[in-house]
Amino acid sequence: MASMLKLCVNAGEHERRICPVSVVLPKSCDDWVNVRLEDVNTRKTIPCQMERSGRVATLTWLVSGLRAGEQQRVVARPIKRVPAVQGGVSVTDNKRSRQVDVSVDGSHFTTYHYGPEWVRPFLYPVIGPYGTQVTRNWPVVEGISGEATDHKHHKSIWVAYGECGRGRVDNWAEEEGHGWQRHRGFLKLISGPVYGRIVAKNDWCRHDERKQFEERRDMRFYALPQGTRLFDIAVTFRMTEGPVTFYDTKEGGLVSVRVATSMDVRNGGRIENAYGGVNEAETWGKSAPWCDYSGQVAGKHVGIAIMDHEANPRYPTGWHVRDYGLMTANCFAWRHYRPEAKVRGDMAFRKGQNTTWRYRVYIHRGDASKGQVRGRFLDFIAPPEVTRA
Repeated sequence: MASMLKLCVNAGEHERRICPVSVVLPKSCDDWVNVRLEDVNTRKTIPCQMERSGRVATLTWLVSGLRAGEQQRVVARPIKRVPAVQGGVSVTDNKRSRQVDVSVDGSHFTTYHYGPEWVRPFLYPVIGPYGTQVTRNWPVVEGISGEATDHKHHKSIWVAYGECGRGRVDNWAEEEGHGWQRHRGFLKLISGPVYGRIVAKNDWCRHDERKQFEERRDMRFYALPQGTRLFDIAVTFRMTEGPVTFYDTKEGGLVSVRVATSMDVRNGGRIENAYGGVNEAETWGKSAPWCDYSGQVAGKHVGIAIMDHEANPRYPTGWHVRDYGLMTANCFAWRHYRPEAKVRGDMAFRKGQNTTWRYRVYIHRGDASKGQVRGRFLDFIAPPEVTRA
């Protein structure tokens, strides 16, 4: 068994403020159960988290305060017990209410609702900087003064698509004849000092609840400080029952957000994409690596960004994003986005095929510029390089 592992973190070409990094531990660390990570120069302990998947162990921590071009040397050592750490991410399954609560540093961040009373699972509330609720309450909570009450299927943050397979099953809307997403269990529920993780297995079903295919939804919530929130979501479809085609429609999104009504562009909010496009007229149907929606909530300026990973099919995604508060990553709606091109965005999946999309959701202060969304996107697609020292 190795007694230590020396590592070097290279910031690369831009500053790393609070950036998740992971490294696969070598086989010499196979006997390690718990790990202590320390900065070689300052000797300060860095909160870290080790997770095993089969024979592979991955160590994750947050790199902070590393300027462009700088390096940080750290050393990992095995320890018998995980030291007590204040804060971190707590993931708690409330089986009776069929809700999983996620708290960061003791403060409630969000709840994953998976009960059969809902057409599809979703995250609500979503609490960002200043304790603000950055997504719409309705229809989960009704009677909030001034809230828009259109599109009842827009539930905070969710995953859905509107024309799936034979019969073009509508697993986006909630009108008569809609499809369902049924929770079948949790593959992982993890709390820790660096991140919490929910891995859920869902069946996508026809209107009569016959299964079409499976989805694995892997959500990793990081322990960022001061109300800034960051989580990754990986959506994997497995075509268990037969071949399925996702037909071209704008009614869908593999990650979808309905922002708080006060953030809508029509109420003074702002949409901005990675290329500088502003509001619906310059962002709807446009392909971009990320899209951000910002505005006022209870007198505070906050924003939420969705980032598309370059390994995803059809990167960069197109955006179904509206001035009325919807923002969703939809890479299928080509005939809607570019009707003059006369091409369709259908995507066919064969039986047994597994296909994954990865996204990062970043909730920040201010607009895209103040929230430094561009830099956080680079953290996602080009994180600091970690090498053995």
